[in-house]
Amino acid sequence: MNDYFTRLLGIQGFVIEAITQERQRQYSRVIVSIKRVKEEFVCSECGHVSDKGIEYRSREIQHLSCWQHLSYLRFKQYRVDCPHCGLKVEALPFIQRYSRVSTMLGNLVYELCKVMTNKAVGIFQGLDDSTIKAIDKEKLQEKQANRPLDGISALGVDEIFIGGKQCLHLISDLNGPRGPELIYIGDGHKEKDLKKFWKWFGRERTKLIKVAVMDMWRGFFNSFKANCPGIVIVFDKFHVIQHLLDALNKVRQQELGRIGEKLKGLLTGKKFVLLSRLAHVRGNARKDLNELLGASPRLRKAHLLKESFGHLWSYTSKTWARKFWQLWKDSLKWTRLKSYERFVKMVDKHLDGILAYCDHKLPLGFIEGTNLKAKNIIRRAYGYRDDEYMKLKIIQACSSLRFFQPWIVTFNNSE
Repeated sequence: MNDYFTRLLGIQGFVIEAITQERQRQYSRVIVSIKRVKEEFVCSECGHVSDKGIEYRSREIQHLSCWQHLSYLRFKQYRVDCPHCGLKVEALPFIQRYSRVSTMLGNLVYELCKVMTNKAVGIFQGLDDSTIKAIDKEKLQEKQANRPLDGISALGVDEIFIGGKQCLHLISDLNGPRGPELIYIGDGHKEKDLKKFWKWFGRERTKLIKVAVMDMWRGFFNSFKANCPGIVIVFDKFHVIQHLLDALNKVRQQELGRIGEKLKGLLTGKKFVLLSRLAHVRGNARKDLNELLGASPRLRKAHLLKESFGHLWSYTSKTWARKFWQLWKDSLKWTRLKSYERFVKMVDKHLDGILAYCDHKLPLGFIEGTNLKAKNIIRRAYGYRDDEYMKLKIIQACSSLRFFQPWIVTFNNSE
């Protein structure tokens, strides 16, 4: 029976010597005193096993909770006179070298932090907030350092601004075997700022990158062209459309200034109704939009062009996509929409990168969704004091690391 409980506790090689209970603040503590069965001592540096140990100290670490009680393991730890490394503290399978919690509890805390706030996990497990953060951060660093990066041939890069000052670039794997996922976050958005990523990613993996999705920022373009010769650049659909929405908003502002008295009640406060996709505008908002477009022919023409422009990404042939683009430009004749004319010049300049999507149908929405999720994570936490921890939490939420797996148990009924 004693051996069965030690296997359940994950402390093979030890037996339970005594169990005591005491109170600590609002928690009940159960202290399990254990002693070793075999005189085997493992060097923490090289793994050498010795049959002799030097008694070092008594330790007490927190283990997984037992029902509503916090449980602790109390045991003696030894030093090993290793022939290779000298005098070292022994390694034990259920605890890290300097940790005050067991490996199993550390794994549980890491998993709970995926679905709960650090403060809630601390209350649940009777641990301090700083301890929860230290455990979670250490596990995240370990996962990020050891995560697989094989099979990646397409990357996506974008930037977000935090607080209007700090800029981060987010790099995602768009076609790997684990599906689209965020793999790296770095500071800045200049060409030199991406050097750390290329060093982290590795030269051999970089050679395998064939396609990159990005906005039209020159720093990203130059960095990928310099490190991945022959790469195909695909310009992100959502950034191109954002330029079109800016052009449409300028038309709205011009109309408000030109015939403001007539449209004063219609144009004011209708910006987001006008810029939203028509399929998403319903009810009273749809009624307001129809009234607004009926009052201004120039605004109606600009809105129709905005709605039709999205069809450019539905083509699989560059030839037909170019024909569509030419027809769209022809529709601008005699409209006197100056902001749209500037938009056309911008698209013509980057047309090859936009039409590259015809040959590489990558999940463009994932990049934009990652940006929104990153901002939401920062907002929910009311900001982070630790930038590295913030980056790791964003990567976790936007990658395969996000899946909640609290209990991973291997059953062995043969014993």
